[in-house]
Amino acid sequence: MKKARKHLNRVGGTERPSEYYFPASKELLDQAFTLTSKLSYSRRGANKAINRKGLNALKIKEMGKFLQSKLMPLAKQFPRIDEMNPFYRDLLSAIADVDALKMNLAKLRASTGIIRRLRYEYSSKVYSAATMEGCDSILKAFAGRTSSVINKLDKPLKILKEESKKLRELPSIDFEAPTIVLAGLPNVGKTTMLKRLTGANARISPYPFTTKQINSGFFEFRYTRIQVLDTPGLLDRKEKNDVEKKAIAALKHLATIIVFVIDPTTYCGYPLEEQLSLLEQIRMDFSGKKILVVVNKADLASQEQMDNAMRKTGDAIIEGEGRESLKKAVEGELADAMKNSKTQ
Repeated sequence: MKKARKHLNRVGGTERPSEYYFPASKELLDQAFTLTSKLSYSRRGANKAINRKGLNALKIKEMGKFLQSKLMPLAKQFPRIDEMNPFYRDLLSAIADVDALKMNLAKLRASTGIIRRLRYEYSSKVYSAATMEGCDSILKAFAGRTSSVINKLDKPLKILKEESKKLRELPSIDFEAPTIVLAGLPNVGKTTMLKRLTGANARISPYPFTTKQINSGFFEFRYTRIQVLDTPGLLDRKEKNDVEKKAIAALKHLATIIVFVIDPTTYCGYPLEEQLSLLEQIRMDFSGKKILVVVNKADLASQEQMDNAMRKTGDAIIEGEGRESLKKAVEGELADAMKNSKTQ
């Protein structure tokens, strides 16, 4: 489905959801009543009763239209979750309660339909009123029922406001581009690898778990745009937290090539054995994908640390300050992939 391959820079013709776009129910009602209080109606030659019916019908119509016009764009601020790319769905599941999000969006859409029905129902009733008092009571009844519908949305609107902030965490992904996904334990140097490959201006910090989101960068190879993703660090365990699930989603759905980064020094805080254990898990979980192993920080590691790492990783790529070994290896794999795709 073509829709599912779109990134989320723009959703439903608007920018990504903004928490400032979600008003409270009281705010919506105040705006609606202010609008109707300014309306007037006068039909030449008509008596007072006919003009009252015309005015009340107009108030019902305009109040209903106003609330509908506010609620529908709110629902459209979010993409249709079931039509999202599988990567985005997995990523959204890691940062939000998808079932609750769907339920609150459904409430928003259903309320829009209810208000539309009430608008037509009560605007018709106005004209059949026998007295002006009856005409006014119909307007009052419409306002009461409509207010009840909007007030019930107070909690869903507050929740959607918070969820809209989370949706802005979803990265913009080029689903057509060959994609290199950097993986490994925290603080092994994945963000440094991203900078070396693409020159992307990502933040580097000496503290574990610095990367909470997926950072991206691009470089060009043989007139093709190559996407590189720096993912949050993974730990060697079966149960993944929400931050780690973002990395798993990228590895599962986006990776053309997985680059697994190993730190042979003690700086990252994780022993080599733990990193190798995670590598084996990645190899098992993503056995169908090409995996390049990089021994990073060669400029900081001792000869003993490098010898130990290379002995246990076999044909790993050596990387460090001033080296371009990884870039050359990645380009070699991309060249082979492009050649194979042309012959198929």
